[in-house]
Amino acid sequence: MKKTLLLALALIAVGCGPEPRDVRTLQEVDGVLMNPVDGQPYSGPVFRENNGRRISASLTDGKLDGIVESYYENGQLRERGPFKDGIPDGPSEGYHEDGQLWMKGTYKDGELDGPLERYYEDGQLMKKGMYKDGKKCGEWFEEGETVTYDPCPPDLEDAV
Repeated sequence: MKKTLLLALALIAVGCGPEPRDVRTLQEVDGVLMNPVDGQPYSGPVFRENNGRRISASLTDGKLDGIVESYYENGQLRERGPFKDGIPDGPSEGYHEDGQLWMKGTYKDGELDGPLERYYEDGQLMKKGMYKDGKKCGEWFEEGETVTYDPCPPDLEDAV
């Protein structure tokens, strides 16, 4: 019985990662968040609370890496998206305070790249179109109007 209890406690201890750390306890040096105790880039889970809003993320070598989430004061998810080496990279979503989708888009190397949709608080479509390397391309729907930009590359047109 004693061995079973010790094994269970050991598994729980190993399975639990480090406690999330308040990002304000780290020091920023040239865009890298450092552990002030040992002067090394910090790796691990972090959070920040400000006026009831909360952000949770992970750092690798002092830079955002993995899913970053921010929440409204009421606990509702505000934004969610992946970061790689400190910059947005992948599909991201944003929500109004009532939980309605506000924005859905994709980042590549920190720039919008691919389809983007934005919505008003009532759920009505505000904008819809494509980005390539941070620039609008192709045909867009913007606040009730159709607007045409330079053509998108063929690989993006297929993604619509």
